[in-house]
Amino acid sequence: MFHLCIFIMPTQKDKLYLAAGIPQLETYLLSKELYYPLSLGLPQLTLGGILLSLARMGNEAANFEAQVGKIRSKWQSAWDAKSSREVRARSELWIYYLAEYRSDPKLEARLYPQNVRYRAMLSLLGKAEEDSDAFLKSVFKEGSFVWEEDCAPNFSPEKFWFLYGTLKE
Repeated sequence: MFHLCIFIMPTQKDKLYLAAGIPQLETYLLSKELYYPLSLGLPQLTLGGILLSLARMGNEAANFEAQVGKIRSKWQSAWDAKSSREVRARSELWIYYLAEYRSDPKLEARLYPQNVRYRAMLSLLGKAEEDSDAFLKSVFKEGSFVWEEDCAPNFSPEKFWFLYGTLKE
C-alpha cells in the first residue's frame, strides 16, 4: 500500500501559503488545474487549501479573508465549478484513507491527524455530511484537538467533531 505524502502546516506556514496563493487565486480559478503549483516549497493551491488555512488562522486571517471574498464574488461561477471538482477529489482521498485504515488500523490511526484535513476541507467547501461519517463515528475515539491547540477555537466541536479525537487502533 502506498501513502500520499500529507502534512499539516504550522500556522505560520498557513500565512505563507495564503500570501503566496491569494495573488494567484484568480489565475487558478480560471485555469483548468485542480492543484495549482506554488513556489516556496508550499503545498499546491486549492480552494480547500485556502479555506483550511483561513480557518486555521482564525481572526489573524481577516485581511486574507477579505481578499479571498473579493475574488470569490467576482468569479463565483468559476469558484463553484472548481469547488465541486475539489469536493469529488477530496472525497476520494478521504475514502481511500479510510479504506487503508480498515486494512491496517494501528498504522493508519497514527496518520489520522494528517489525513483528517481532507474531511475538514470537505466541510469548509460546503459538504457538511460525508457518506463515510457513519463508519467514521463507529471507529472514532473522542479526545483532544488533532492539530495545534491555538487552532482549536477556530473549529467548533459541533461542526468539526472529527477534529476532536482519533481513530481506534
